[in-house]
Amino acid sequence: MVLCEDRECGVCYMPYSRRERIPRVLHCRHTFCASCLELMAQPKSGLLTVRCPLCRQMTCVGRGLGLQEALWVNTKVWDQIAESDEDEEEEEENADGQMQPAPQAERPAPKHSRSKLKLPAFLRKFKKPQERILPVCNIEMKSWRRLTAEETP
Repeated sequence: MVLCEDRECGVCYMPYSRRERIPRVLHCRHTFCASCLELMAQPKSGLLTVRCPLCRQMTCVGRGLGLQEALWVNTKVWDQIAESDEDEEEEEENADGQMQPAPQAERPAPKHSRSKLKLPAFLRKFKKPQERILPVCNIEMKSWRRLTAEETP
């Protein structure tokens, strides 16, 4: 199983954000967005409990505390969330609110339950410098085998 804990929630598959989908750590050290954790939380004998969807370990929160106060923010993920992502998200929401409805013939197909792909954030991953693998030169290759009499200086 591959975990996608780096930039998106493993339950809703939405990217983490600094406002709505804050990455919170359960006691088992798995991270999910606060929105999903709130939906999964169940009151049980005065405690608020959340069962981890990956390992099924229970996380219990004491009386008088909510998940926001009791669970830590995953700072590793938090630091990866660019503040510019939040600005772009706001711009997209504002642009969506100002759009006029399309005529019936041009109206796109209905959206699925998954959210729309944020193309600028997706493309930014490809802009990051990639590690280049250079071919090995002959000198390094010779170091792995014995040198013959012809090759010795």
